[in-house]
Amino acid sequence: MTKIDFYTNVSDPQAFACRLADTVQRKKERLLIWLESERSVEVFSNRLWSFGDTRFVPHCRLGAPEAAETPVWLAASLPDDLSHPVLLNLGPHLPYEIGRFERILEIVGRDPESLSTARERFRAYREQGCEIEHHDMSQTP
Repeated sequence: MTKIDFYTNVSDPQAFACRLADTVQRKKERLLIWLESERSVEVFSNRLWSFGDTRFVPHCRLGAPEAAETPVWLAASLPDDLSHPVLLNLGPHLPYEIGRFERILEIVGRDPESLSTARERFRAYREQGCEIEHHDMSQTP
């Protein structure tokens, strides 16, 4: 059964996504980050290379020659035949066939649109029988 982690009340979702990606890869888990467009992949990739003064998250695009040796993959679309341990959903939709993932991470900002989208996703995941965990990040910078 897929486990869903919702991180809510996040003040800066993009910065938090970088920290979350770093945490997942340091735990030696493989992470696929799904973004809404090729442009978003490019922008987020730049953030991962320089999100800290002395740290970066090793990553590449899904399908790159070095993907087999890289812990974090970025993609603007989900391939039909991919199973993966962890998905960070930064895209505009729910992933299809969520059972392909052990965990799905959802980041929820503080704005009304983000909250509305999170409510819809929460209901959809619950209807599919997923185990859902909520993490309130309002006290995290």
